[in-house]
Amino acid sequence: MRAALIGFLAAGVVALAGAARAESGAFGDWIVVCDNVRTCNAYGFSDQDTEQLSYIRITRSGAAGAAPTISISANGEGSAVWRLEIDGFAVVDQVPASAGKDEVYQRAVLSSAQTATLLKGLANGGILSIWRGRDIVSAISLKGSSAALRWADDRQKRAGTVTALVAKGPKPASAVPAVPPPPLVRAAAPVSQAGLPKALPDAIKYPWESCDDDIGELGIDPQVFRLAPGLLMWQTACSRGAYNIIYDFSLLDEKGTLKGAPDFPYESGMAESGRLMNAEFDPGSQTLTNFDKARGLGDCGAFTSWVWTGQAFALKRSEVMPDCRGVPLDDWPTEFVSR
Repeated sequence: MRAALIGFLAAGVVALAGAARAESGAFGDWIVVCDNVRTCNAYGFSDQDTEQLSYIRITRSGAAGAAPTISISANGEGSAVWRLEIDGFAVVDQVPASAGKDEVYQRAVLSSAQTATLLKGLANGGILSIWRGRDIVSAISLKGSSAALRWADDRQKRAGTVTALVAKGPKPASAVPAVPPPPLVRAAAPVSQAGLPKALPDAIKYPWESCDDDIGELGIDPQVFRLAPGLLMWQTACSRGAYNIIYDFSLLDEKGTLKGAPDFPYESGMAESGRLMNAEFDPGSQTLTNFDKARGLGDCGAFTSWVWTGQAFALKRSEVMPDCRGVPLDDWPTEFVSR
């Protein structure tokens, strides 16, 4: 399953195959995720043993002239004004922070000037501390920051150029190659959902032998959708975990004859056949989404969407968080984007 892939990503550096490559790397207390159009997101986290969670996110697109942006999130409510220090020395002052959508973190988005100043010290520091007046809010480890940013420079083809964050050189910005275009993905026009069958067809032997015997106790009714005239997709709950429901998907014609199972491709080139975790289908947009939770908090795993093209399901977008360090879904990096 997809969750197994996420666990593998967390273990080290993985290059994902495809026309344009997405890559992820882990360096000390830092991770980097670069998507298929060379947008890279680097994250640095607070120490695993601390109760005050915080993290920094550095985002930069692959375009030669793109500037990096920085946001910092730390446990807290309401608004505040922070001071940022590296190894006890003040670096950036007057950083406004406000409550995030998750209502767990206060989040600050640095100005371009503050971003440039902070980046000068990150790679050579040990601890980035966040202060509110005389009180320390939290601290972020800089262990691995230099390697993480240098790795991002390399994946964005910036190493040796004046645009690099760490691996700077004399080459001009024009030496950075153009960003590869994202693939074109178009959903088929939605079709009428009128007159759908009410009962599960006999052709679907449910539950499958590989499903939980007691899955019916959850009370999750099978769902059916019309993908195209003459083609139906049934979604049936198959098994469960502490925080995941696994569904089976089957394709049938209008007479109830089984045609097989749909494939759900990933950026890696792998595909899941007929089975997904925590999945929902919207027939109005012909979009199927799933959320692979790596743990109950939902702060790591993968969130993926596909669209029905009229012939098959095509990958539309995916977001991943390889490390379970408290990052809410709305702050996850992209692994794959399309247009």
